[in-house]
Amino acid sequence: MKKVLQRILTIECMLALAFAVLPATGLHALYQAPSFTVKAVNGTDVEVTIENHFTDTFYEVWITSDYGYKGYRNKVEFSVGDIFYKYNDIPDGYIIAAKVARDRTPKTTSTSVTIKNLPNARVSVMVRAHQEEYYIDDVFSEFSEAKTVKVTAQKKGYKSSYDFSKVKKGDIIKFGTYEQDFPLDGRDPIEWVVLDKTKDRMLVMSKYALDCLPYNTKDTYVTWENCTLRKWLNEEFYKTAFNKTEKAMIRKTKVRNTNTYSKYGSGNDTKDKVFLLSTEEVLKKSYGFDTDSSAEDINRRCAPSNYAVRQGATRYQHGDSMLTADSKGTCPWWLRSTIGRDASNVLTEGWVDTDGSSVAGSDGFAVRPVMVRELPVESSTQ
Repeated sequence: MKKVLQRILTIECMLALAFAVLPATGLHALYQAPSFTVKAVNGTDVEVTIENHFTDTFYEVWITSDYGYKGYRNKVEFSVGDIFYKYNDIPDGYIIAAKVARDRTPKTTSTSVTIKNLPNARVSVMVRAHQEEYYIDDVFSEFSEAKTVKVTAQKKGYKSSYDFSKVKKGDIIKFGTYEQDFPLDGRDPIEWVVLDKTKDRMLVMSKYALDCLPYNTKDTYVTWENCTLRKWLNEEFYKTAFNKTEKAMIRKTKVRNTNTYSKYGSGNDTKDKVFLLSTEEVLKKSYGFDTDSSAEDINRRCAPSNYAVRQGATRYQHGDSMLTADSKGTCPWWLRSTIGRDASNVLTEGWVDTDGSSVAGSDGFAVRPVMVRELPVESSTQ
């Protein structure tokens, strides 16, 4: 015990001596937080200007914003010039950390950094200083007092009027909105592929996978009629994606749930405003698909939105067989047909998995909503 106490006293003496020989500026830097100003620019960006007080110093900028739908917290990692970002998942909020290397110039200069594409929200900014390299032991100031600024992104408009007499199968229309970016910056126009068209209606499917959810939250025998994904599409998604005018244009449709690939069938027929394609429908030539389930059909390949990836969708992009026609990485996506405890799906190469995957255990499967959109009766435009 005596030897332990002697060692502690020796260490304390060494530390005291080290602090005694530190220059005054070093002691001052140990406690002084940087001064800075902050302002919103270009609607979605925040510009932070830091007053340089020390030579060979790095600054860390923290921007925090807690906001709305399925809030989360993230750290960001990539480099642009002298700015260093690091991404690390942390629950409940949104954080961006940036390491900013100052110019090695006199103390009176300043350093500016712009954090881009932030969500619509009031954000809080704090700054602290580092010496030389970015290691936690090198932090030599406390965080400065937080300053807040309001970020307001411009609303995204989209064309809603079409000459439907000229719209044909395979065309893309925009209808409704849903969050598709990351970081979140407000809902984006949904692009729909026209699969079929008659005089008064169009069958459309989202061009991109918009979200990532299990077919059913419990691993049990379930059909489309009773799965949780059907409930989500017709309630939460429907309410979120469409305004009152758009909802009036969506036809409640009788959905047939036969499945020729399963001796169990796929349950009773349903009436839905939003649904998924069936195994038979995704093999339908008139919809633009290959009739061979094992074909690497580029028309069946689907890219997930950045938001869907953030929600858990798996994106593959290694090799031509895992890319869409516009060279985007693909993801597996659900079909509504079931096979006992499994649900059919389309795999990344465009194959149709008629054997199915576990309704609750398949990570990374995304959602491509389908609906019947009514067309104007009197006029060719809407």
